[in-house]
Amino acid sequence: MKRAALSLAAALVLAAPWAFAQVAPRGARLSYTRGPGTEGCPEEPSLRQIVASQLGGVDPFVSDGAWHIEVVIRRKGTAFQGRIALRDRDGRDLGGQEHSSAICGVLVEDIGLALSAVMRPLLPPRPAPESPPASPPPPPVPRGAAPPVSPGAPPKAPASTPLDPVAAPARPVPRPRPPPDHPRLQLGAGVLLGAGVAPSVAVGFSALAGARWERFSLSLEARGDLPIDAEPYRGWTIGVSGLSGSLVPCGHADWFFGCAVATAGGVWHVRDSTGREFALPYAALGFRAGLEAPLSARLAGQLSGDLLINMLRPHFRPIDGKGWSAAPVSEAVALRLIAFF
Repeated sequence: MKRAALSLAAALVLAAPWAFAQVAPRGARLSYTRGPGTEGCPEEPSLRQIVASQLGGVDPFVSDGAWHIEVVIRRKGTAFQGRIALRDRDGRDLGGQEHSSAICGVLVEDIGLALSAVMRPLLPPRPAPESPPASPPPPPVPRGAAPPVSPGAPPKAPASTPLDPVAAPARPVPRPRPPPDHPRLQLGAGVLLGAGVAPSVAVGFSALAGARWERFSLSLEARGDLPIDAEPYRGWTIGVSGLSGSLVPCGHADWFFGCAVATAGGVWHVRDSTGREFALPYAALGFRAGLEAPLSARLAGQLSGDLLINMLRPHFRPIDGKGWSAAPVSEAVALRLIAFF
């Protein structure tokens, strides 16, 4: 990481002398852009803070700077890619380089370290400390006479050979920590096909709300299955529907994610002949795997599949005939749209 940051700084510094010959060192304008799939990356204030921490707390970026620095963060495969471009007042390209990292916070940190090396010459020089006024020279001493000693002054120690001063070791500049990964709100909705709970394949809808980090998410989901007709015994017709809620923690890596699913709810039966309605409890545990493709800076599409073990299986058994019960294992395929805030 450090070698990559140094090479990035060197590439930009090589273009600096030509630019200094044309413009006054008045800082630089900063453009910071995050592409699709990088919603969890640090925002522009975090990058400014990293640069300022290396420059003694001074933010070198101004709105009317002579230089224009463009930083673009994109997602490329399983890694994050950052592009830095340095341009002059007329938009001419003065240099740049691309850098990538598997962790977006580390990528932004290395970009900030490289920019601090480039922006250091643009800072105004610190004023030199004022020297105290010179004291008047002492009166001349006659040859052979000892210099006058002020009353009350301590006796002068015998002269000794001065020791060679030893320079204090330079203190290393602390490497700033990557900015914290703050969670964002995620909301989603979609359609699904489920099997194993009702007597046949059911069409349903789902909605979710939760928190999303760069590599982790935690959501609460609600699922409703539309009624379907079933005939568990000749002459009996019932409508079966379902309603459940789930706790879903997920791990994310690039476009892929895997989750654990804990579900609880009920299955409703309605007998057509009598209109009598009754509910049976349902619970299941299992796993989810899927793909998440970024559609924009705040939207993503998800395609997922669930495989659940039905821990509490609802069943329906009429008095005078055979009954029906949920399968030991249930499956579901869902297509969702996720929004990030």
